[in-house]
Amino acid sequence: MNAPHESSGPLLPLLLLLVSAGLQSAAQSRGAPPCRPGFSEGLYTVMMPDITEKGQPLFNVRFVSCGRGGLVQFECSNPSDFRIEADGVVYAAKALLHSTLPASPLLIKATDPTTQQQWVTQVRLAPPTQVREVAVPPVISQDLKEIVFPSRNTDSELKRMKRDWVIPPINVPENSRGPFPQELVRIRSDNDKNRSLRYSVTGPGADQPPNGIFTIDPISGELSVNKPLDREHISSFNLRAHAVDLNGNQVENPIDIVINVIDMNDNRPEFGHQVWNGTVPEGSKPGTFVMTVTALDKDDPKTANGMLRYKILSQSPESPNPNMFTINNKTGGIITVAAGLDREKVSQYTLIIQATDTEGNPMYGLSNTATAVIRVTDVNDNAPEFTAEAFFGRVHENQVNVIVANLSVTDKDQPNTPAWNAVYKIIAGDPFGKFSVPTDPITNEGLVTVVKPLDFELNKTHLLKIEARNEVPLARGISSPRQSTATISIQVLDVNESPYFEPNPKVIRLEEGVMPETDLVPFPAKDPDHFMHQSISYSKLSDPANWLRIDPHSGRISTTAVLDRESPYVKNSYYNATFVALDNGKPAASGTGTLQIYLLDINDNAPKVFPHE
Repeated sequence: MNAPHESSGPLLPLLLLLVSAGLQSAAQSRGAPPCRPGFSEGLYTVMMPDITEKGQPLFNVRFVSCGRGGLVQFECSNPSDFRIEADGVVYAAKALLHSTLPASPLLIKATDPTTQQQWVTQVRLAPPTQVREVAVPPVISQDLKEIVFPSRNTDSELKRMKRDWVIPPINVPENSRGPFPQELVRIRSDNDKNRSLRYSVTGPGADQPPNGIFTIDPISGELSVNKPLDREHISSFNLRAHAVDLNGNQVENPIDIVINVIDMNDNRPEFGHQVWNGTVPEGSKPGTFVMTVTALDKDDPKTANGMLRYKILSQSPESPNPNMFTINNKTGGIITVAAGLDREKVSQYTLIIQATDTEGNPMYGLSNTATAVIRVTDVNDNAPEFTAEAFFGRVHENQVNVIVANLSVTDKDQPNTPAWNAVYKIIAGDPFGKFSVPTDPITNEGLVTVVKPLDFELNKTHLLKIEARNEVPLARGISSPRQSTATISIQVLDVNESPYFEPNPKVIRLEEGVMPETDLVPFPAKDPDHFMHQSISYSKLSDPANWLRIDPHSGRISTTAVLDRESPYVKNSYYNATFVALDNGKPAASGTGTLQIYLLDINDNAPKVFPHE
């Protein structure tokens, strides 16, 4: 801290900074507003010794009673260490060590027993090395504090140097109740002993916007504040004080005056959102992080006024445990604290979160609330279960791409998610791949489908074993239940199948010139319906040269004319005829067969001379 130096002549002027208190009557004479009861300061700073004896007076708080007198009753937040008397004097209730005192401010509450109206102020307890000014007057003296900046006796070179005045900051609590103007300090120069001086202040808050907050009496040098201050609007003011003679000549170097606005707890915490949304997977272990909710307080974050603490006021529903979650009281981080999160039982929790300043002190702090909605997300902790152990279906033989049966399952997981969607697999009973089981995307059922023709005569019944799983694996530690497999019995229904010729076509070799009524070959058809006793009749479908006939009962073929290899109906020595076999089923079924006769050439044509002449 710099101060004026002493020269070879008289002492250099000294700047006296006098802490002004108890000037209420002077302020009222200037037309101040009516008196409002309350503490004189929103935050007191007290220098505490390292060791305090029991019963030792420490400090006193000043309460502007506005005529209430002794009706106001005082109470402190730490009665085990401190006691306060009716006159506002605070004593040590026991021997104290400063190192064991809590870091948070001591709270003093005044109560009007008649109206139950209450007022609260804070007292910061600090060791001597941390206190630049004492905001609470000592108990033993009611006089005003006076801060003097003396000159220093130094060498001759420094005696000729003029140094600027440097003073510690002036602390003014915000939201002061007045009365206004309220004196802060008195600035005086020793030169006023020899001549009349005029004092003034300049800077933002004085002669610059916002104008008129601070004024100085030009004669007495009393610096006053004219209205309540708002730390959240302006936290400090930097003014410059001047001293001139009556001719306007500068008598002292201007000095810088810093006015710090001391925070009061006049702002509630404000959450960034009224509703916060978070998620947590079901089955999460205790200690799983869920989300973070945060609030802001416009008060000074370096004081208890802006230090927030969070807590959970309520949880809905309270199942399976009323304390499923906990919150980090400093960061607002929410984590699980109990096991048992089950989406199928409780899909969503609603928490009411409270943020309180003054480090969470419910008696003196301001609070606000917000809602945290925590949605329990699904994991695959439920396997699909068949609604029955056995299913049944029927299908006609030879049909393909038809649905035989629908397999239904239940799954408690969230519908239409990979943990709910079922996938079906045939694990036994289908060695030739005649079936498939796709999933119906709407109903989640398994559609047992025939993809290859079935033959009643080969297998009348198919017994399949089918397994149901989800698209994603089950969560760790979850096993599939017995109901995740089922059997389906598929009955194949017989149908009237067409008779068939074998081989088809049938080839025989003959020499041409075979005479009519010659028995050639039997050409019977076979009926695949082994379990149907049916008769087959035969008829001719195609005989281009009309050379053949077929016995309608036996299927034996004979000739009706001479077979001629040179006939125009013979192609490449082959003559083709087609016959029909018809059973007597209901409805009747028919099949066709082709007889190919390969005609061998014989010398049955004499040579011809050409030309004839």
